[in-house]
Amino acid sequence: MLRSRARAALLGTLTLLLMSSLAAATAQATAGPFVYHRAIGEKTSGVKISEKSPEPFQGEGGEQRAASKIAGTEVEGVAKSVQIKGIIYNNSLQGQLKMDLKFHEVELIRPKLPGCVVKFGKNNESTVAGHLAWKWNGTAKQLEEPTQTSQGPTGVGLGSELTEGATTLPSAEFTTIAFSGAACGVLIGKYIAKGSETIKTKPSTLGEWGKSIAITLDENKEKIHFWNGKTFIGAETALLLGAEPAKVSGESKAEISGQEIAVFEN
Repeated sequence: MLRSRARAALLGTLTLLLMSSLAAATAQATAGPFVYHRAIGEKTSGVKISEKSPEPFQGEGGEQRAASKIAGTEVEGVAKSVQIKGIIYNNSLQGQLKMDLKFHEVELIRPKLPGCVVKFGKNNESTVAGHLAWKWNGTAKQLEEPTQTSQGPTGVGLGSELTEGATTLPSAEFTTIAFSGAACGVLIGKYIAKGSETIKTKPSTLGEWGKSIAITLDENKEKIHFWNGKTFIGAETALLLGAEPAKVSGESKAEISGQEIAVFEN
């Protein structure tokens, strides 16, 4: 009887230790990365940008491209330039970016169809919801690391908010591409691109301060992981036009008035 009680007590103690260990491991995982700001010329560590007081930015970029395949035909549209404006802030999960893009002089370069009019988004205007994330090597082990500083920050662009508790990247509408005019032939119509796009920003290193930022829509897929409020979720950016892979690319440069920003882990 005494031996049974001792065994039960030992098992109970081991169970408590195991639960405590798991709780401690879970507690090590934290939200982030986050964006901080400070006045230009300050030497402080800055403060997190709140959702109620976002940091506005505006700027412009050069050539922007969108490419995919429609009805078996390779298509590619190009805008000669783009104007951007948006805001940067943090929610409880990670840094956020909302950006409006206005494209100029959009034309179809593949296939060559004189008279075929192409438009990006709604009348050559589009909105991107961006979220800071971490680079990921595809292993479960990396998702469990107590800190992510060695992995480096990256970003993901979406057509809708990345909500708390999400277990995958949303596959909502990212943008559209539309063709009009008799010269377009079988391409005539509006097509919806769904999924996600990699966003690269500079400054790109943790703790690196800058007033000017470069924002690049990267056409390459990238493995990332993001915090959903409870755990890190591994994912890969991917954009589809119907069932076909799609690519959107282009770089823009923007200025932040009176402030400089930097990204930190938490």
